[in-house]
Amino acid sequence: MTIVEVVVAGLILVLGALGVLGIVDATTRNTFRAEQSQVVANVLQGEIEVLRATPYAELALTELPVHSSDPEDPNSRVSSTSFFYTGRNGTGLKQLVYNGGTSEGETIEGGTVEPGPSPFEVGDVKGTINRYVVWDTCPASLCADGKHLRRVVVTVSLADTGSGGARRYQEVQGQVVDPQAEPSSFPSQEPGGNETLPWILWLTDTPCSESARQPQPWEDGNHPTHNTRADCAQGLQEGVNAPGAPDLLWPVGPDDEEEEEEEKEEKKPTWDYATDVEPQPEGDQGLQLLPGGECGSTAMKDLAVGVATEPDEADPATFQKVHRWLSPPIPEAEGEGAEDLLLTGTGTLTLWTRSIFETPQKGRICAWLFVRSYEEGTITDTLAVNLGPPLSLHFERFETTWPSGGWDELALPLSFGYAEEGGALPLSPDDRLGLAIAVGGDTPSGLQILYDTPSRESKLHLATTGAEPPG
Repeated sequence: MTIVEVVVAGLILVLGALGVLGIVDATTRNTFRAEQSQVVANVLQGEIEVLRATPYAELALTELPVHSSDPEDPNSRVSSTSFFYTGRNGTGLKQLVYNGGTSEGETIEGGTVEPGPSPFEVGDVKGTINRYVVWDTCPASLCADGKHLRRVVVTVSLADTGSGGARRYQEVQGQVVDPQAEPSSFPSQEPGGNETLPWILWLTDTPCSESARQPQPWEDGNHPTHNTRADCAQGLQEGVNAPGAPDLLWPVGPDDEEEEEEEKEEKKPTWDYATDVEPQPEGDQGLQLLPGGECGSTAMKDLAVGVATEPDEADPATFQKVHRWLSPPIPEAEGEGAEDLLLTGTGTLTLWTRSIFETPQKGRICAWLFVRSYEEGTITDTLAVNLGPPLSLHFERFETTWPSGGWDELALPLSFGYAEEGGALPLSPDDRLGLAIAVGGDTPSGLQILYDTPSRESKLHLATTGAEPPG
């Protein structure tokens, strides 16, 4: 019996020791990861401060970084002489500033910024640093031309370690203005002037290949889902897995059209904008969106921005999970001291919506706001940053019980910045403002959204300064 008692006691001791060792191991790993995070934050902050203190004439790369095919490598965002500065998956393409490159016919020289990768070691944390410098869009309130604003991007990649593991690289960005720059205009306290003007854009059922919103049909206005994953030049594509034009964000609401009251009444019956998505053969109206994924996922972001050029063979129903709208091109500002149109970073998206099947269920709307710019045959979508908290590239609203008894108006507040920083969002001539909407993957059967009708007006309301908003 004594031997049995000793064996049992020993077994209990061993099991207890294993549990304690597991806790110690987990604690060690967590402590090391916390140390990694702190080191990365310190290294990034130190690097960005060094670059901000670098004389503007020397703020250029000593050589052009080389593209990498490894998505975990920051250099995977290098594309020839440009860099995808707003995202790791191909958004925000800007020209790199490097020795030997050119800017408005002038050769760049004198740059002192080493692109890396440069190794670093702080205690037992090791990794590499990559640096990038790109030309940035300079609003009229800061610069008279585009040569006076540069954006620096610093990334830190951690070395693989047995005790803590290595995470994907982290980054920080900042803008540096040429101290010799002069604004093309001299605004008062706020960028672009101190007069705040509202800009309201209504969601329409008209493709942006049209120059104006088309009136609703007198009779049957039902049609398959518009494939909105390309650009306006691709024209209307309905109910097919072929990328087409987004719909229009139009600055005049349906109630503002010059029509007789009787005509408005006749147009109040609503149409089905997605007859190829038929959860309920009778009764569904407006746009029906199928559930996608998690709002903040890379896959969902890729649905929101970018210009698709080929059908999605992997998922032919992709275009039924996201819908995009684009405003008309921003006109050239007129008059002496003309300014860019600036979005001040506040707004509201209001949607008339209800659940499919009109049954009580949870629901989540995902939204993205972006600027589509056109330069030298290249189309670039730049996402506005949700200033949160938490900081993200999307906006969302979740309801445990989505409106189901009838159409209801839900508001999604918007607080955003530009290119991962706070501040005004400039819209230069020929740019288009974009909106993308999807439904979260945790929504059981998708949602319906109604718009472009005098009785239910889904719209985007934004505050602006600078140039008077079009429309």
